[in-house]
Amino acid sequence: MTTHLARESFSGEPQDRSALSSELMSVVTALWFEIDHHEGAAAATYFTPDAELRFTDAVFRGTSEIEEVYAGRRARGPRVSRHIVANLHLHEVEPHRVRATSVLLLFGADGEAPRPMTPPALVGDVHDEFVLRSGRWLIRSRWIQNLFIDPTTRLAVPLERADE
Repeated sequence: MTTHLARESFSGEPQDRSALSSELMSVVTALWFEIDHHEGAAAATYFTPDAELRFTDAVFRGTSEIEEVYAGRRARGPRVSRHIVANLHLHEVEPHRVRATSVLLLFGADGEAPRPMTPPALVGDVHDEFVLRSGRWLIRSRWIQNLFIDPTTRLAVPLERADE
């Protein structure tokens, strides 16, 4: 996948692009905090009603399907996770739409804390498309691309659709 860097910053000023990057990183980290600390109960509120969420070969469309993903995660029982995100890179910047990629390092294990130390469950890239709706940045499209993952890793989200 080839990406092209935006030649202009958001509204033409470097500090505006930096502020935009910071604002979008706040959205990303708030969503991961919601998943890590509240089992994703309100995760769907970070997405547009027509959003697409993709894990490997599983694609979920709309906030109702995204809510089902995190309800399924909660139904599995207790889980300890920490999604560590860094290196947010803005690819395309428009006044009401931004495409960005961040790096995800995930630690996760079923059960109650504290869990024994473990290597990361995965390292991947998260490709997001954000849109500005009513003064709030929401995710319209998210693809979590696993780059490093042990074949025995058991994630709390489906990697393929059972109904497909």
